[in-house]
Amino acid sequence: MPYFELSKDNNTFPPAYFADLDGLVAVGGDLKPERLLLAYNSGIYYWHYPLKHIKWWSPDPRTVLQLASYEISLERYPNLENKFSVGVTIHFERLLRTCQKFYNNKDKMDNNWLSERAFRTFMELHQKGFTLGVEVWKEDLLVGGLFGVVIGKIFFGEYAFSKKQVVKEIALLYLIKKLKEDKFILMDMQKESMLVPSFDYDELSRIEYVSICKENANNYNKLYKT
Repeated sequence: MPYFELSKDNNTFPPAYFADLDGLVAVGGDLKPERLLLAYNSGIYYWHYPLKHIKWWSPDPRTVLQLASYEISLERYPNLENKFSVGVTIHFERLLRTCQKFYNNKDKMDNNWLSERAFRTFMELHQKGFTLGVEVWKEDLLVGGLFGVVIGKIFFGEYAFSKKQVVKEIALLYLIKKLKEDKFILMDMQKESMLVPSFDYDELSRIEYVSICKENANNYNKLYKT
């Protein structure tokens, strides 16, 4: 099925339901913050292999966490406070740089490669209040964490990392706890590095997911300003 080629001069996207069977909607464009926000508000996200053109996706179904009905418990992690400290968006730039070091192996070219272009976009979104990160520390060492884009009451997961699975679990649990406290409705968990096998996830049809994103954008119309 043909896909759409995006221009760098125009931020518009084709409708998400134009996606092919793999969920590919369009190719090209750029990773400017305003384009990324528009994509997420339209139920579309970016992902591409290192050194390849940017690709924009809207799979059907969509992997999510519906927060209102999601139960969490830290009881399975005894003495957690004695082992780790957890913070929310304290050292965001360091969080991103540590994530880069984790994934950006030049010999391997991991699919989760965090490019410098994406780094700049996330830092600019952070400065505008559109990001949220969770950091897990062991003394003075950042041993793992995760971050994503926040629009209204939806968290769009970008990256999670750690050498130890339990650290990713802790980061995700703390994020869920934080989002539930702040009355968020949904976490988009489509990106591979965000998924933790020990968690249960929900699936929404593309129609349902896009509808929720558009309603969220209308209710929380926090526009990006240049």
